[in-house]
Amino acid sequence: MNSKRGLRVAVGLTLTLGLGLAIALGSGEPGLAAYEGGNNRQPLRWIVGLAVDAGPSAQRVAAADVLEALRAALEAQANEPVDEHIAVEHVFTLIPAAVVRVSPDSPGLLEALQNDPSVQYVVPDGPVFTPERLGPVDTNLNGPDGRTGTGRLVAPQAIPVERYSWGVERIGAPAVHRASPAGITGGAVGAKGAGAPFALVVGLLGLPLGGLIARARVQWPRRPWALVLTLGLGAGLLGLLGCSMAVVLPHPGVLGEGVTVALLDTGVDLKHPDLRRNVVGGVDLVNDDDEPQDDNGHGTGVAGLLAAAENGLGLVGTAPAVKILAVKMLRYDEQGSIVDLIRGLEWAVGHGAQIVSMSLGTEEDNAALRRAIRAAYRAGVLLIAAAGNKGTRVLYPAAYPEVIAVAATDRRDRRAWFSNTGPEVELAAPGVELLTTGPAGGYQTVNGTSFAVPQVAGVAALVMSTGLRDPEAVRQRLRRTADDLGLPLTAQGYGLVDARRAVLGAERP
Repeated sequence: MNSKRGLRVAVGLTLTLGLGLAIALGSGEPGLAAYEGGNNRQPLRWIVGLAVDAGPSAQRVAAADVLEALRAALEAQANEPVDEHIAVEHVFTLIPAAVVRVSPDSPGLLEALQNDPSVQYVVPDGPVFTPERLGPVDTNLNGPDGRTGTGRLVAPQAIPVERYSWGVERIGAPAVHRASPAGITGGAVGAKGAGAPFALVVGLLGLPLGGLIARARVQWPRRPWALVLTLGLGAGLLGLLGCSMAVVLPHPGVLGEGVTVALLDTGVDLKHPDLRRNVVGGVDLVNDDDEPQDDNGHGTGVAGLLAAAENGLGLVGTAPAVKILAVKMLRYDEQGSIVDLIRGLEWAVGHGAQIVSMSLGTEEDNAALRRAIRAAYRAGVLLIAAAGNKGTRVLYPAAYPEVIAVAATDRRDRRAWFSNTGPEVELAAPGVELLTTGPAGGYQTVNGTSFAVPQVAGVAALVMSTGLRDPEAVRQRLRRTADDLGLPLTAQGYGLVDARRAVLGAERP
């Protein structure tokens, strides 16, 4: 009896300390010192799912309940002291599960847990990665691991005036940005710009300004009034057009205002002039802090195609006024884990994301990830992920039915040669030779389904900003208005995402 009582006390103390460290540090590794020293034996990380009532909404789970269930399961199954063989790293609140590290010396402990009636599953943590690898300038499109790469990095001075990437133009986003609020489908939208009144004001101001220039600096031989009229009309015309190849003046249409998108990626260049105004928060799950600075460029490229701001320089994204939550859960080498992907989902749901963009994937159908995706979906979040780039089957989480799987097309509206195919593909978007934001305030050209994802997420944000906030209704709108390219359904799904039709209800040209 004393031995059994001692075992229970040891288990309780170990798990309690583990929970405390997990909550305090985010992802500590309590009790692992014995395995990180001279014997070089690393504990293995597992996800233990438990039969704990998550409530009808499946949004949040009490960490204490998960911990208690795990403690009870261990007590029931352990035949030896476990305080030196198992440690709790994280207790999820999105799903009833905990992350534990188990010594390789105790394989029987995991086997015993799997047989416990209160344990639903015990699965190992697994790898998560971006479908493409961003490398140095002139990286080959076909990397050593089969993943496509980036194109040429572009110096900041190479884009002196504001413009759209060809992909953003192809899906019709500029037409939505310039539309009159009266023509928006689906609800009332407050105008960001003043539209025609703004142009009129600019034009009227241009008249006296032109006169001053004519008197002070310009020698106009016979008709100075012509210069005045030209400048005035030119200023008004510029206001009306909001020309994308010059300083873009405020547009009267839909820009994604009031919508928050979480980017689960390598982080974002927080000082990039095209992005800094739209990044409103974030977390770094790699370094356990709140500075999700991108040390690779992949996440920054995704962010630019989603929400590069209208600021008079650089690029304009699909939804240039959307709010970005940057969730850094991939390392500098674009690698991560299923555990951190679930933690990223958990953080995004807990911080009010309406859309979660995942330009990443794994080849494993993981039980914990499947449940986390389902819980985020039930929490009212629109989930979008990359199909993948190996030309084979669709990656997870894109392959789950709760997620919009996005494939890639090229400039000729054909399937991008690398884009994965399968019945799970739901929509397509441009994914070849896309100009977007890059590291250190620069720009880059990129290829891959990762960069098709933010364009779909951006169109979804445009639709949501018109007042249609139900994620399933938005998903159905994107499906119904997609442009059928005549490709196999396994390559395009419902077709190329179409912002013009989704928001304006306009016919395809």
